[in-house]
Amino acid sequence: MDKGRKQVLVLYTATFFGAILNFVASKVNTDFLSPSDYGDVRYVLNIIQLFSWVVLFGWFLSGSRMLALSDNSKYSARIRGALIILLIFAALMLMAITFAAGVFHTGNKALRILFFCAIPVSVYPLLTNYINTTAQGDNHIGRLALARLLPVLCYIPVALFVFSHYGADPRKVIWMHWGICSAVIILIIVTTGPSFTVLKPVFRSLGEENRSYGIQLYWGSLAMVATNYLAGVVLGFMDVDKSNVGFYTLALSFAQPLSYLPGIVGTTYFKRFAHEAMIPGKVFVLTLVITFVTCLGFIVLVHPVINLYNESYSIVATYASFLAIGFSIHGVGDMINRYLGSHGQGRSIRNSSFICGAVKIAGSFLLVLLWNVNGAILTMILSSAVYSVSLFVAYRSFVNRK
Repeated sequence: MDKGRKQVLVLYTATFFGAILNFVASKVNTDFLSPSDYGDVRYVLNIIQLFSWVVLFGWFLSGSRMLALSDNSKYSARIRGALIILLIFAALMLMAITFAAGVFHTGNKALRILFFCAIPVSVYPLLTNYINTTAQGDNHIGRLALARLLPVLCYIPVALFVFSHYGADPRKVIWMHWGICSAVIILIIVTTGPSFTVLKPVFRSLGEENRSYGIQLYWGSLAMVATNYLAGVVLGFMDVDKSNVGFYTLALSFAQPLSYLPGIVGTTYFKRFAHEAMIPGKVFVLTLVITFVTCLGFIVLVHPVINLYNESYSIVATYASFLAIGFSIHGVGDMINRYLGSHGQGRSIRNSSFICGAVKIAGSFLLVLLWNVNGAILTMILSSAVYSVSLFVAYRSFVNRK
């Protein structure tokens, strides 16, 4: 087995078991919280994750491509150091936005307090984004695999002990879940050996790369990735006790890893894609096989798994089964996205993201208002299909031009 396939296997295995561990973590949280309290937690975290994409401005994506093109380990370390400085500024902005969100929720004291309590740990989605993008560019697949396993693996036993002996409430769940996961990812980042010397030319190169590539993906990510959380936010405004937000978000957390699994192929081959004239046929086949087998297995197993929750969560299995189809389609598009990204085709990716985001925005305000959670699920499936088809069209156009 060559290095590429070994890395695919390692990252696939880590992502698969990471999804299982996230299921266990969500089971722990829902066992100790009521559906309404769990819905409050997910509502607050959804909004923080939504705004985490606003403060990035494409820098991590630009840095990822620079790392993929770099053959100098010392220069790569300086790129990582520059990105950590940008991460700190982004974290400060996200904390300020989280505080503002708490101020905005003056009519709901419980949510207001939760936003204020989440400020110290709001950096978690930024840390996750940093390790995902830099490890992809550096081809640090081992560290990326650890980042998908260790945080939640550390959280589960601590949460079980604390909640069993001292009880649980929404504030404690947010602090412990995102706090422990943040600490673990910070330790993984430290092991990459970032350098903070002679950063001025690195920032200059980052600025040039961001203008031509990263900022294009940033606008696309605002239209697509950030709007992933929009349906949950709209449901939250419609649902007084936030139960539907909890059910829908829990179904998302189950099904979303299916979009990561096909993308694993693109992540693993990202550095190699930068020097390929087209996506090798075996890579396409591998992606489709992984997607089909994983989606089918998920649909078969999700109902007995959800039965492990209390009966009030039973509808989550049906939601997750339909979402699995959408996320699987989306994952195939992500693999194509990685190839186009490695060649600096930011505008093509941005345009596909705009189209996908437009479908999500329209669906979140129209279909969700018409059909509640069912509308949110339909929106997700339609937007994923549009995303993957538009990326494939962009890929064929790029290859034909070459």
